Amino acid sequence: MIKIYNTLSRQLEEFETIEPGVVRWYNCGPTVNGLMHLGHARSAVAFDTIRRYLEYRKYKVRYIMNFTDIEDRMIEVATNEKRSVLEVAEEYLRGFRRDMNALNLKEATINPRAMLHINQMIEFIQKLEEKGYAYESKGDVYFDVKKFEGYGKLSNQKLENILQEGTEDTQNPNKRFVADFALWKAKKPGEPYWPSPWGEGRVGWSLECSTMSMMYLGDTIDIHSGGQDLIFPHHENEIAQSESLTGKPFAKYWLHNGFINMNKEKMSKSLGNFSNVVDLLKNYTADAIRLFIVQTHYRSPIDFTEDIIDQAQATANKLFEIFLLVKLFSKKEDTDGPLTETDKEMLEIVKQSRAAFIEAMDEDFNTSNAFAVIFNLTKEANDYIRKSDDIKLKVTQAIDIFFDELRSIFGIFEGIEKDESTKTISTLVDLLIELRQEFRKDKNWVMSDKIRDDLKKAGIALEDTPKRILWKLDTDK
Repeated sequence: MIKIYNTLSRQLEEFETIEPGVVRWYNCGPTVNGLMHLGHARSAVAFDTIRRYLEYRKYKVRYIMNFTDIEDRMIEVATNEKRSVLEVAEEYLRGFRRDMNALNLKEATINPRAMLHINQMIEFIQKLEEKGYAYESKGDVYFDVKKFEGYGKLSNQKLENILQEGTEDTQNPNKRFVADFALWKAKKPGEPYWPSPWGEGRVGWSLECSTMSMMYLGDTIDIHSGGQDLIFPHHENEIAQSESLTGKPFAKYWLHNGFINMNKEKMSKSLGNFSNVVDLLKNYTADAIRLFIVQTHYRSPIDFTEDIIDQAQATANKLFEIFLLVKLFSKKEDTDGPLTETDKEMLEIVKQSRAAFIEAMDEDFNTSNAFAVIFNLTKEANDYIRKSDDIKLKVTQAIDIFFDELRSIFGIFEGIEKDESTKTISTLVDLLIELRQEFRKDKNWVMSDKIRDDLKKAGIALEDTPKRILWKLDTDK
């Protein structure tokens, strides 16, 4: 049974979907006012991995992730750059899609955009107004938080604390209370606007996610997710407006990922302490970035330093080497004879590793514990191939099948899937190794060294072990 830490209840809960076998999931996507940075990538990769694991566990996942393309920060960027909000949105939306593809993120079922759902949001506000949860003030429309009894339940705050010392907002006299939030904002000079029953203006930020979640997934969904910074006020506001409208729970499970910190501060564009994904990909592989993110449990913070991401790259290189080695041996012809005790032990290790991996992931997707299992298995697989007298196809194929499952769940090492090209390269390298062995028998060290050196120039390193000569892709080349 999968257990999930639910931010709403602040405890682990058994995962049970509304519709058996189907997960309806809404993930708060980015505001497209700049390039994708590592903080965005942390959320995207973490939830992409969880989604992939749920699919591995045979759930059908309907995954919605929005793009916020109209919001205060969008307007600020557009004003500073003397462009329209739409121009800014289109540029950075293309950048996000490019970087998401580069990081091998699975496509969402739907990526709705706020600008394309203004009419539905206006209808949402009208219904709240009819129910008495919203009020108009000088062209603005606000949600009256005092009308919603459960306000503050997600962030575990009491309403009187949220309202601070008084009930009036001295910064905005149009609001009745400090915590009331905008559903509709009256037009201001230079800002984009749409017609509405309250005059020309635009929607408030929190409204888009409630509207699009209910539109594409229904009144109550299984999972709602996002960064920890969205718990309050964004997700708190979503709950208030959605449950006031429908009278039903908005989401069963709330998942929130931890921050990536740089110099002990949350990485964010506003603080100026961020690394753009497009720049990181110039020096590190997508596999390394994904491993940097997923080796830490999704709710825990990650400290970003060059040393740590360098280590992630080294880990990616080592894992790729072992995954490829196993795949190559899983395609060689079988050796005659029964399985030895060593073979049986290795098969049992694979079986136990898969069970331990699932146990770790079922406990709130604990990738940290899962990778402890993976690293132990890769060591055992590496030793089996390098030290066994008689490698069995049944064993290497069993390891390879599990490695393929891991690659799919973590979205890494897609190049290994090109079986035909891998098989061709393997055949050619094996022939060269055999030829080199013949030269070595004849003590023709010049030709033997030439084969080794030419292979190294081509990015293939030979390794002499007590049992056999192995080759690997030279990641230092």
